[in-house]
Amino acid sequence: MLKRFLSTIEKYGMIQKGDGIVVGVSGGPDSVCLLHLLWKIRNAYQLKIYAVHLNHQLREKEAEEDALYVRQLCAQLDIPAFIYSEDIACYSQKKGISFEEAGRERRYALFDQVMQEQGAHKIAVAQNMDDQAETVLMRFMRGAGIEGLAAIPYVREHRVIRPLLDIPRHEIEAYCRISELTPRLDYTNLQTIYTRNRIRLELIPYIQEHFNPKIKDTLWRTANLLREDSEFIDSEVQCNYEEIVQLRQGAAAIFLEAITKLHPSIGKRIIRRAIREASGSLMDFEQIHIESILNLANVGRVGARIDLPKEMMAEISYDVLIIKKRITISEMSFFYTLPIGEDIYLKELVGTIRSKIIEWDPSKEIQTHSCKKYFDLDKVQGGINVRNRRQGDIFWPYGMKGRKKLKDYFIDEKISRENRDRIPLICDEDEIMWVVGYRTSEKYKIDEHTKRVLILEYERNDIKDR
Repeated sequence: MLKRFLSTIEKYGMIQKGDGIVVGVSGGPDSVCLLHLLWKIRNAYQLKIYAVHLNHQLREKEAEEDALYVRQLCAQLDIPAFIYSEDIACYSQKKGISFEEAGRERRYALFDQVMQEQGAHKIAVAQNMDDQAETVLMRFMRGAGIEGLAAIPYVREHRVIRPLLDIPRHEIEAYCRISELTPRLDYTNLQTIYTRNRIRLELIPYIQEHFNPKIKDTLWRTANLLREDSEFIDSEVQCNYEEIVQLRQGAAAIFLEAITKLHPSIGKRIIRRAIREASGSLMDFEQIHIESILNLANVGRVGARIDLPKEMMAEISYDVLIIKKRITISEMSFFYTLPIGEDIYLKELVGTIRSKIIEWDPSKEIQTHSCKKYFDLDKVQGGINVRNRRQGDIFWPYGMKGRKKLKDYFIDEKISRENRDRIPLICDEDEIMWVVGYRTSEKYKIDEHTKRVLILEYERNDIKDR
């Protein structure tokens, strides 16, 4: 077993001589085995080992005994132990996440903390071959692509290592017996109320008995094959991600023109990575959400948006797709006067309206887009203002024969109620000239009599180009 352990370490370049390694130690067989194996090779690799244990305060006396066991084991091995205790149930409720995710977040936060404080280089965690097989099955049943089915990586972010992934659980338990280690047993691992436990205790034994006695090996090999493919695709994703995604203030902006030209498999992974950056994790995000975001990008209509899990949203803003925290705006109201030929900043929308007057030359080509429009200035009868919708607004959409209620226009354009107050309206006194991002008014169109043209442009300032 030690030989296979070392082989995995060398194959994936997990450890270099002189490394400091933070080991997550729950007190169970897997983590105790991992700690003991690293202790065995400490001199050969000149390692500095630090054990970290977190009492989740979910199992009362048993959890306290787990912490005591880890402390005593580390004392026997002369390994520094960092023992923490936190109310994971409270943290879970506060963050609106599961106990499992809450525990994981806090464990890794503590791993990072100890790693920085001690000047360590790696974090070692104890997932094994059985965990890999269970993860593949669980993700397959939930619906996953290559990335998901590749399951647990051997090395993540060049710092988290999993040296036991090639070793089955029964060998780990045998190693503990032979080495006279007495790890703690978590009784919750025997409760079939948890999906992973039911897979381990019921589904896999059933498959072994009726279909494939070596199903764990099969799933492990499958995960490794898919991981190789996934790593190749990820290398392509990384190159594109750095070019087309900009991060700012907890939001991820993806340049529309670029992502819509990519193969969907690359585009979807870029979106997944952007979500992870903006929200902190992919928990609760499913394939349907990723596809909806990609469809939103392909439509590309300014102001269009969709709501996502974890109070996130995706929105089209000019030439970027923004993934960010959802902000509920209730009864927003704004009104600005726009001096012709000048610019104004809309603080409520974090955007700028720019205006410019030119002499009209019919021979020149008009270059417009959804956020830049041309108007016949001499048809403007009053002062220009910028506001959001008001009760009873009427609009004469360009290309239509008559007027219609702005409310009906929003319904026809499938603009959500929440988003309607966010759309700026540029008006000639009370007459709507332009529903920004959508359509201009028929009344102000350029014709053969036009002499002066007013150019109006809307620019979002929360996310700028590189």
